[in-house]
Amino acid sequence: MYNIYFEVAAVGFLAILLLYLHVEYPKASESNILYRQWVAWILVSEILDIITGRMIDYGYLIPPVLNILVNTVYFYTTAGSFWGFARYLHSFVRSDKSRIYIGFNTAVVVLYICIMTLNVFTGWVFTFDGAGQYIHGPVYFLSYGIQIVVGTTSSVLLWTYRDSLEKRQKMAVWLFMILIVSGFLLQAVFFSKILLTSYMSSIAAMTLLFIIETPDYLRLTQTMEELEHQKNLADIANNAKSEFLARMSHEIRTPLNGILGMDEMIIRDARDDTIKKYAADIKGAGNTLLSLINDLLDMSKIESGNFELIPVDYDLSSVLNDVKNITEPRALKKGLGYELTVSPDIPSVFNGDEIRIRQIVLNIINNAIKYTNEGRVCIEITALPLGDPGERDLTVKVSDTGIGIRDEDKDKLFKSFQRLDEERNRTVEGTGLGLSITDRLVNMMGGHIEVESVYGKGSVFTVHIPQTVVNAAPLGEFSKAILMHTNENQAEKTTLYAPDARILIVDDNEMNLEVIEGLLRDTRIRLDLAASGKECIEMVSKKRYDCVLLDQMMPVMNGEETLKEMERADLLQGTPVIALTADAIVGAKDNYLSKGFSDYISKPVKLNALEGTLRRYIPQEKQLKDPVRSSTGNAVMHEGLPSLLLWGDDPQKLRAEKERLSGLYQCICVTGRDAMEKYLAKHEPDGIFHVL
Repeated sequence: MYNIYFEVAAVGFLAILLLYLHVEYPKASESNILYRQWVAWILVSEILDIITGRMIDYGYLIPPVLNILVNTVYFYTTAGSFWGFARYLHSFVRSDKSRIYIGFNTAVVVLYICIMTLNVFTGWVFTFDGAGQYIHGPVYFLSYGIQIVVGTTSSVLLWTYRDSLEKRQKMAVWLFMILIVSGFLLQAVFFSKILLTSYMSSIAAMTLLFIIETPDYLRLTQTMEELEHQKNLADIANNAKSEFLARMSHEIRTPLNGILGMDEMIIRDARDDTIKKYAADIKGAGNTLLSLINDLLDMSKIESGNFELIPVDYDLSSVLNDVKNITEPRALKKGLGYELTVSPDIPSVFNGDEIRIRQIVLNIINNAIKYTNEGRVCIEITALPLGDPGERDLTVKVSDTGIGIRDEDKDKLFKSFQRLDEERNRTVEGTGLGLSITDRLVNMMGGHIEVESVYGKGSVFTVHIPQTVVNAAPLGEFSKAILMHTNENQAEKTTLYAPDARILIVDDNEMNLEVIEGLLRDTRIRLDLAASGKECIEMVSKKRYDCVLLDQMMPVMNGEETLKEMERADLLQGTPVIALTADAIVGAKDNYLSKGFSDYISKPVKLNALEGTLRRYIPQEKQLKDPVRSSTGNAVMHEGLPSLLLWGDDPQKLRAEKERLSGLYQCICVTGRDAMEKYLAKHEPDGIFHVL
């Protein structure tokens, strides 16, 4: 007689286990559900193992056909328990190989069931004789085939992904397989009359419960799944916000292009000083609005992970000159003292993202000016050596006598959309993004920001940015470096003047067309205007242009589609096509270049950027010597007035002399003898006057 007591005990264990899990933890994880299904298969298999064991004991009382059928169902459930184990193991790994693993084992289980079904009629695996005796068939070993296949493939899968599984998962599954193999060997070799295989399966399943599917682990799994779900929701919301900000910045930049462009026309053409002042105020307000939009766009790019740094070689004196020219007037307008000190031993040329370095320094200084109502703002620039001889710690220390920061507010200082001491600072303009963007940019460059502040007395912000030295020659005295840089720019600066050139401007916004037409007025370039992609194609098919400025966002046929159609019809024949768009996202230029555009200009269109781009694409033979400009800045076509070169060392005296002689001469001013000599090397004025 078979000893079934181990199996009976195991049935009791598993029944209580399933009832406990169902009542205590009704909301199960995916792996826990698969675990319960697997345990249910084992439970049914053990019940049938007990039944078949007793039926074999009393086989002489039972018809052989009934014995065969019941044992066949038992083999079905055994296959089901191993298939359940394979599904449970697959839930751990979740890979392409585990999908192959579960598919292969499912096919093996189906084949096994088919073989055991055929056995009912053939007796190939097992049968019963007329006396109820159990008889092995010629292919009896196939009854253990499912165990061998699942065990082998599971071992291979576990070994393949041993580094990606949790320690407790690997330990539990290996222990299960060891227990199953041990039970099989004990029953088959040593204790043939004791039912141990299914019993060992139940012990192994209970072991997995306490190692993996323990209630605490289940709670942890559920918590992790919920956190992952909430993270996904947060990512979706954050991406939607970033896309919205980028889209809105695009929509705002388009009309702002018209506002700033028309305002530039007023500044150029107005003769009344009051009107010029109004126009200058509009320009200042428009640029402030543009800076706010750029802050929002920068933050959306940083948060979406699309932000990138573009390192170039840059002249530090140029960056600091720009910073001084922008920030000093703001400080003086508020009645603040302004002091910029630059260490003379700073290397003159660095490699880094020049635009973002300038943005960081501007943000820190502007923040100090914004929150300082009396006293002064002091800036110190140094660059101490780092471990690598070619690296320097570019340090910008900004001290102010402003309102200071409370200790409890320092943690909020670099958070997005945060305004500290809101009631006190409610009249201070800004989005609350400047310092947050600055902090992220500095971190991206491998640097950090230190903050010291006493509430009511002032603050000190110190920015450390590692930079690579390109030219170790010392910058020297900052004022002299600035003067030299300014003189070189004045001597080398040329203005685009190409009356023989012809370009086509395509934009569905009439004001944008008018703005670009006005900006290029003094270049004397012959301009043709088109309001749609279709009109652009028609004009290009009739005329040969030196360059085409093509807006991207147009109805019916956008810029990209228009370009593709012109290329398909072979209308361009080497004519450069420049994308004209309000898209200002990181990678926009590369994106447009990849679509076939020759270059990219963003809106609002700046005259310098527009002229600089056209200068690269209009044939050099059509770019003539730039005309002399009047005191208003507008080009004049040699209206009979002789040209006069004014040079000296005092810019204010030069400006005063230029105003005095306006109307009598066409005056050109340069600062310093070197600048004067460089100008004379390229130009021939009618006269030269040294202003002392």
